[in-house]
This record gives sequence, structure tokens and C-alpha cells, in this order.
Amino acid sequence: MSDVFQKCYRFLENPFAGGEDKTENHELAEMVYTAVSPPDNSGPWMEVDGRRILQFGSNDYLGLASHPAVRQRAAEVAAEYGIGLPMGSRLLTGTVAHHLELEAKLARFKQTQAAIVFSAGALAMMGTLAALCGPEDVLFIDEFAHATLKFGARASTATIRVFRHNDANHLETLLQRTQTRGGRVVVVDGVYSMQGDVAPLPDLVDLRRRYGFRLLVDDAHANGVFGPQGRGTPFHFGVQEEVDLHLGTFSKAFGTIGGFVAGPYEVITYLRYHAPTYIFTKALPLVVTEATSVALELLEKADDRRAKLWQNTKHLQQSLRNAGFHLGNTQSPITPVLAEGTKALYWAYQLREKFGIWGAPATYPAVKMGTSLLRLVPTALHEPQDIDFLVNSLVAIESALTLGSLMPVI
Repeated sequence: MSDVFQKCYRFLENPFAGGEDKTENHELAEMVYTAVSPPDNSGPWMEVDGRRILQFGSNDYLGLASHPAVRQRAAEVAAEYGIGLPMGSRLLTGTVAHHLELEAKLARFKQTQAAIVFSAGALAMMGTLAALCGPEDVLFIDEFAHATLKFGARASTATIRVFRHNDANHLETLLQRTQTRGGRVVVVDGVYSMQGDVAPLPDLVDLRRRYGFRLLVDDAHANGVFGPQGRGTPFHFGVQEEVDLHLGTFSKAFGTIGGFVAGPYEVITYLRYHAPTYIFTKALPLVVTEATSVALELLEKADDRRAKLWQNTKHLQQSLRNAGFHLGNTQSPITPVLAEGTKALYWAYQLREKFGIWGAPATYPAVKMGTSLLRLVPTALHEPQDIDFLVNSLVAIESALTLGSLMPVI
């Protein structure tokens, strides 16, 4: 008889190595992935052990996590109610007027009939798919869809069909070959969190018109960044009325935490009574709810910050490409510097230890086996000199690596 804990023991004996992708330096991987970030890590600069560090690893696209108005409202609510209230799940004692006000604001933001707020973005994604799709339904999902969407798909008991990344032709082939007595749902990310590219929503909408499926878009990384007033990728393409459900999270451009789904009143009401991750978890704390409400108001009016974000994005990505780095097909501020093997771990370690820059590396299973990437995210608060320092530092690291004079791992 085997023991389910054995995988845990094996992992500790040989951490950060899986399948054929054996990480050569496990100590390096552990030092990179277990590094402790300071609490105040949302701005472009942060302090770590008395050292000033340049931050390029967060998703605080507009800098709202540290906005004075957001922090002030959170402090006011915390002073009056504490940090845990209201107690209980939303269907019991957890719903307060502030939740309903935020949901109404989100529905107006997404131009839908209604919206529902979850206590985390992952709960919104998983709970929605688990509640909507049953054993007679077929769920078509992009191969690079976020892990929370994949978990939700598996929890749904629907038949799952995976189509090649951003390949509308392959999706159409699967639609033609798949017969079902139930419904059909297509699930995509608006912006893909590792690759940084954007879903081909106009092509998907064309397929929706012809094949009659429901289209769900997780716009976690697009809300606040794409479209008029930061309303997201469906508004960026002008197809918002043909997206059936708009999903999102507050942990990116909003700068708080939580998630939401916006769509038709009947569907949102159904989710309130059937989404397990809404029913069986504590309500979003009031302090976060009110901070998010303020952040949403700021986000809609933040055209100046969005312009600065895109200006910084263009500067960073063009500078990296000019320096010979490969960024794939990113169409967003997410800037993946692509590498073979686990080189991105070395980049991340050297940036942090030698140059005082924090970037986020990704290896298998977040990316394809045998590859890695350094995920860099400019924000509206970065300055051109911050970006130049990052690019020059990465060039210096790569040059030293090529010459074999890379600073040793300690």
C-alpha cells in the first residue's frame, strides 16, 4: 500500500525538480522562490533588510494599492469595524449593504445587469464554472487558461475540450466534432498571465454567433488596463455585449483582494445559490470591500495612469528587444523574457542580489517543460530611469553569463 504523503517527502528531498525538467541547482531555485518580500511591496521601490529594491514583480498596474484614498478608506473602516467583519457567509449573516453597493458599481462598470463579489479571484473563477457546467455540458478551454479556470473546469463535471492557445480555427474544429445534449461554454483569459498576449475575442465572438455557445472571459489582468475607463478586453475590441460573463479579480489593477462575475441578472442570481465558493466561505471583509469600492472609482478615472503604464510598457519592451531578448507575443504590460532551461532563475537571482531588482521567474509547470521566463511588469509609478536600470542590469547579467563570469550562487 502506498502513502499519499510520499510525494511530499520526495519533494523535500529534491525540491523544484519535476519530470524531465531537473533543476540543476535546487538551492538556487529555493532561494529565489522562498525569498521573503516586505509588506510594503506595491510601489516601484521597496526596502528589504535595509536595502532599497526596485520592484518589477507585482501586478499593481496602476499603483492603486498604495493610493492615499484607498488606504485612508481602509483605515477608517478598520478603525470603526475591525478587519474581520462582517462574520458569516454571504447567504447567512455575511451580506451587508456595502457588498451590494460594490456589486452595483461593478455591474455599471461592466455594463451588465448584475454582478456578484467573491472573497478571492480564484473563488470567482472556480465557483462559476463548477456551478454552471454539469455532466451533460461541454466546456472548451484554452490550453494556457489560468489554473483557477482549469480547476473550475474539472470541478464542474462537464466534458472538457482543450483547444490550442488563441487558435480559433482549432476551437471551431472541436466545436464541429463535439455533439452534446447539454450546453457549450468557451472559457478564455482576456490577457494571459504568463505570455502576456490577448485572446482573439472578435474571432471567438464570430464563432459564438455561428455555434451558439456561451463565452466567459477572465479579465483579471485586463481590468483597469484595457479598454475605455479600463473596462477590459471585451470593451477594447467593442464586443462586450457578446461576452456572456465577465470575470475578474481585485488583486491586480484594483490593488486589493477578491473577485467578481458580471452578467445577466438570472445567471448572477443562480450563482448566489449554487457557486460553492460563494456559499461556503466567509464574506469579503468590509475593510476590503470599501477599499475596493474606492479603487474602482479611481480606476475608472485613471486615464493618466493608464497612459503612463502603456508608455512604460512600450519603453521596457522595446528596450529589451533592442538588447536582443525574446519576449514572445506579449500585447500587454506583462513582459515575459523567455529563456531555455532554467536560466530565468539565474536572471532573477542575479538581479535581486547584485543589482537590487525584484523580478518574478517562472519554470515548469507554469511554463512549458524545458523553458523558463522572467516575468517583468512595469506599472504607472515607474520612471524611465527605473526601466533603463533594469534593462542595463539584465544585459550585464547575460553578458557575464555568456563570458562565464557570472557571480556565483551563495
